[in-house]
Amino acid sequence: MKNIGRLVIALGSLVATAAAQVILNFDDLSLPDFGDIPASYGDGLDPNIPDLQYRTFSAADGTTLTAQLDFWNNDYGDLTKIAFASSDGNVAEITFVPAPGYGVRLISFDMAGWLHQNRTNTIMRLVDVSGNVLLDFAALGPVLIQGDFSGPQHSTFTPDLTHFGTVRLQWGTDWNIGLDNVRFQAVIPEPSTWTLLALGVATLTFAARRRFLWPGW
Repeated sequence: MKNIGRLVIALGSLVATAAAQVILNFDDLSLPDFGDIPASYGDGLDPNIPDLQYRTFSAADGTTLTAQLDFWNNDYGDLTKIAFASSDGNVAEITFVPAPGYGVRLISFDMAGWLHQNRTNTIMRLVDVSGNVLLDFAALGPVLIQGDFSGPQHSTFTPDLTHFGTVRLQWGTDWNIGLDNVRFQAVIPEPSTWTLLALGVATLTFAARRRFLWPGW
């Protein structure tokens, strides 16, 4: 039974891309430093990921502090027009909400430290809508974010993670770390994968019924 369950989960990871990659940056905004990034900014960049959401939440207890991220024009390494947490010492979050039947592939993103300094993320992860961790960059300790003039002036991360459901990118707890150039796309399972998944579910259903009728099985 457990092996069958693992098989169904594995089949669910087979995907085909449904659209070209898109890039979420903040170049189209003309805001002052500390300006609020509009709640609808980036919605529909990929038509199959119609809703992007922003917030800053407490690192201590997860309480939402603001339903927004702030904007800054320059001096985060060599990045310009970036997003950062609206409250220092807390966590910034961008949520990618796919249309029904689609998943999210989060390909890469850039980060840099202000004021042309290296910084560290103590929280840097991808989670699902229930808060389950999909990928934790800081699992082994704080993550160095470039920004000074002595080396690369920003860091690029390439999770290349696909999840069939909502994906949340979280980082912090230093508002001197900015985010830019998030590359992502919508994906949809291959038709053959749906067939295999259906067969897997049918097998599980049969096995569960058989186990109920014959407990010793």
